[in-house]
Amino acid sequence: APGVVKALAELAALAGAALGRAEVAIDLADLRGYQYESGAMFRLYVPGLPNAVANGGRYDHVGEAFGRARPATGFSLDLRELARLLPGAERKHAIRAPWGNAPELRERIAQLRKEGEIVIQSLPGHDNDQDEFECDRALVLEHSNWILKTLG
Repeated sequence: APGVVKALAELAALAGAALGRAEVAIDLADLRGYQYESGAMFRLYVPGLPNAVANGGRYDHVGEAFGRARPATGFSLDLRELARLLPGAERKHAIRAPWGNAPELRERIAQLRKEGEIVIQSLPGHDNDQDEFECDRALVLEHSNWILKTLG
């Protein structure tokens, strides 16, 4: 258990360094990551955003694959999450359209885009993958006509 005591002491030191400057939570059960971390991992959250804007940690053994292990620290930023913090970054309204190449569908989408509408065609099973748009209407086929329906 000496390794556990040492690891907890390192976590306490890291949390203490941020004391008074940031809110720190320690999750000993967090198993997400790249599976090559060798020490503390972190996630940076910003009030009002549901997802981490940065992830990182210690990667002391990652260089072994290249013949030399050396101490390393790294992180990644989620630019989409950060962009949500910019002024005017509210999601734009858009129209969800089904995936397909039917000529009538393609023509209706082209017409809507020419009118200035944003039309999103998602691959099957990926209807809600667009974080930057709020699909408030859908293009649906009714009685051989493509019409707009309000989503609610």
